[in-house]
Amino acid sequence: MRLQDGKLLRIYIAESTKVNDKPAVRALPEFFLSRGLTGCTVYRGMSGFGHENRLRTVDVLNFSLDLPVIIDVIDTPEKIDAMLPEVEAMIDDGLVMVHDVRMCRKVPK
Repeated sequence: MRLQDGKLLRIYIAESTKVNDKPAVRALPEFFLSRGLTGCTVYRGMSGFGHENRLRTVDVLNFSLDLPVIIDVIDTPEKIDAMLPEVEAMIDDGLVMVHDVRMCRKVPK
């Protein structure tokens, strides 16, 4: 296995977050796809809170339709760095993080 340097772009937002009047959970993966990134995964949280200190949960008694969402994109440092300013400009309410990673890509032959 040969590891190479990569970057993980992780975005924490609420399910209701919009990008250009479109749900961010659709707009951001479409943006990453259009920029030729290798992949993107959107995770919907079961429970969580952010800077508002308001717990959002799937608990039947305290049901929320605005659950926490995490969007992960892993690619080369060059690709992540190149589109990071655009991503930061799209996110009005959330958290954008970048981590250095070591990765090994496996693709079908």
